[in-house]
Amino acid sequence: MYGQEYFEGQIEYKIEYEPINPNIPRSYLSTELGDSFTAFVQEDRYTMIYNGKGELGWMKIIVRLDEGYSYTEYEKKDTITKAKFGLEKDKLLEFSRNPDDKKIVMDELCESITINYQPSDPKSFFKTFRGKYYFNPKYKLNSKLYENYTNGFWNLFVKESNSISIRNETEFYPFFKATQEAISIDEKKIPSKIFEPNNSKVIFEKK
Repeated sequence: MYGQEYFEGQIEYKIEYEPINPNIPRSYLSTELGDSFTAFVQEDRYTMIYNGKGELGWMKIIVRLDEGYSYTEYEKKDTITKAKFGLEKDKLLEFSRNPDDKKIVMDELCESITINYQPSDPKSFFKTFRGKYYFNPKYKLNSKLYENYTNGFWNLFVKESNSISIRNETEFYPFFKATQEAISIDEKKIPSKIFEPNNSKVIFEKK
C-alpha cells in the first residue's frame, strides 16, 4: 500500500498558445492540441486528457510509474502507442531551481524550476525545448516512484520539487510557446479505470 500523504485527485488546466512561426495560427494550435486538459493523479500513475478537436480528436496519455510505460491514445486512431520510459536520450541544456522567480497560481505564490533540452530524435518536430514549471509543495508527489521517468527530465523536476507542476510555460522552438495553468484542483479518490488503456484498441509498443 502506498501512503496517503501524496496527492490524489483531478486537476483542470487551461492552455494558451503563442506562435513563434508566423505561419502557424493560434486557432490551429488550440484546435489540434486542445485549449485545456484534465490530469488525474494517483501516487504511482497519472493520466492527462487533452481536449483537441482537430483531425485526431482528443489525446489521452497514461503514465504508469508502476510499470515503467506510458500509453498514448488519440480519439480517432484505432491503435494505442505503448512506450518504455527512457527511450529518448535527450541532451539536457539547463536545469535550475529559481527561488526568485515566483508566480501566483490558484491564489498562492509558487516557486519555479527551469528545464531546457535538445531532442535526440532527428525526426522530432522541434529543435530545442524550454520549460519553466511552477509548483506548490501542497500537492505532493513521491519522487522515488519517478526516478526512472526520464522523459523530458521529469524525474529531475520531481526530485527537486516533490510536487505537481501547476503552471507550465513551455517553448517548442522554432514553432510555438504554450502556457498551461491549473484553474481547479480537486483532491479526491480517482477510479482505477482511468489509468487503464482502452482494451478495444490494438496496443503497439514503440521500440
